[in-house]
Amino acid sequence: MIFDWRDLDINLLIENQKAGKHLCLNGRYVGCYTDTCRKDLQRRIDDAVHFRNAENCRTDARSYYNGVLRVLRRKKRAVEREITKRQLTEESGGVPRLSKVRRRVTLDQRVLKLSGLL
Repeated sequence: MIFDWRDLDINLLIENQKAGKHLCLNGRYVGCYTDTCRKDLQRRIDDAVHFRNAENCRTDARSYYNGVLRVLRRKKRAVEREITKRQLTEESGGVPRLSKVRRRVTLDQRVLKLSGLL
């Protein structure tokens, strides 16, 4: 396929609009951290598991599907973490719940504290 340089600006605009989007199996673009994205990733995982299980043991195709499954499961975990984080933020009234905020303590302060002077 020969790239047409005249359409470069149009192609760049199209790619820019796809940023932060997930391409579903049906061809639609959805937000990366949505329930639709999570369901689509699960469908892809189920599909890959089906084809992996159809292969004989110790084949290169089976190894390929194991690699694909590893990547898809990692993406799905990231999406589920972000969805959970957003739900917790909405439940707390829009303020994200922060875990303990650690103070930066210099080495001198740490030594003084251990020695009982601070």
